[in-house]
Amino acid sequence: MPVYNAQKFLRAAMESILQQTLHDFEFLIIDDGSTDDSLAIIQSFADPRIRLYQNEQNLGISATLNKGIELATAPLIARMDADDISYPDRLQRQVDYLQKNPACAMVSSLVKVVDEQGRFLRQDVFKSEYFYYNLTFICWIYHPTVLYRKAAVQSVSGYTAPYAEDFELFWQLSRKYPIHNLPQVLLDYRVTSQSLHQVLRKAEYASAQQEQILRNIQYYTGPDCVVPSTYIECYQHNFLPLLQKREVQEMVRCLRMLDDLTKQILLKDNPNRNVEAIQKAAVYKKRYIVDSLLPHLAWTQSIYLLLSVFSLKDLVKFCRAKRIEAKRKDTQPEQFPAPHLTPELSLA
Repeated sequence: MPVYNAQKFLRAAMESILQQTLHDFEFLIIDDGSTDDSLAIIQSFADPRIRLYQNEQNLGISATLNKGIELATAPLIARMDADDISYPDRLQRQVDYLQKNPACAMVSSLVKVVDEQGRFLRQDVFKSEYFYYNLTFICWIYHPTVLYRKAAVQSVSGYTAPYAEDFELFWQLSRKYPIHNLPQVLLDYRVTSQSLHQVLRKAEYASAQQEQILRNIQYYTGPDCVVPSTYIECYQHNFLPLLQKREVQEMVRCLRMLDDLTKQILLKDNPNRNVEAIQKAAVYKKRYIVDSLLPHLAWTQSIYLLLSVFSLKDLVKFCRAKRIEAKRKDTQPEQFPAPHLTPELSLA
């Protein structure tokens, strides 16, 4: 657990680890030069499992995490943030999974996303078999949920990026080892005003992710592949830049490039490669993108888009899925976060 000026939520985060049903672990905490009462809070705990280290100066998240990996004496390392809450059986479930699946290098879990007061915001429902395909475009894995093998992380040189460091590590691990996400919610993930990737360093993280996604795509297509930034944003489910171009043909080209990329992903050998899962994940992703673009198009543009990116068979399946989804929404609340769109923007 790296700690930097985390006094507001630190005690609850520490207690959630110390109260785990799995008792045999070392609790490495590295204070990265906090100037608030974080250090005093940590020192107020008398649990012998706690190992506290202090950086002489603020090193930043990646260097601090790498230091923790080096200091860890156990072969399995669980990540935790100083403002989140791990459920009591989190560590036991994850250790059990890795023990039963020795080839797997990292296991994560689902989360409930909460605000600073702990109020429920959303729960993303992501199937583990779709992670490999989607990790090309989006970091679906919540960093403080992961438990990984120390040797595997060291084999890919640990955290190597100053921003979006978790996305980079997960990508590198998934190139060499199987990864898995448990279907249970095992952590409350807190969104706060101090969140690095969403508030304090939002621009830096966004830029790093753009570079990483382009690199990920070129891993499959080759280094000469040129991908417009608007396409990358679209593949991340930020549709506003593509919509602002007001060109339906550009949307068609974006989706066709996604189809071509899916073919390349299917051909690339990988320990997480599952043809059926990749195909299903690609179908869902394409449908989600089209479904998000359609409300902002005139009906003639919508028809053009649909006929340009779907075969007749796939179009029938898309329309059938839309009807099923409409019926589900009548009885169930929305489970996924809304796309990044402004309601007043329309090509109509």
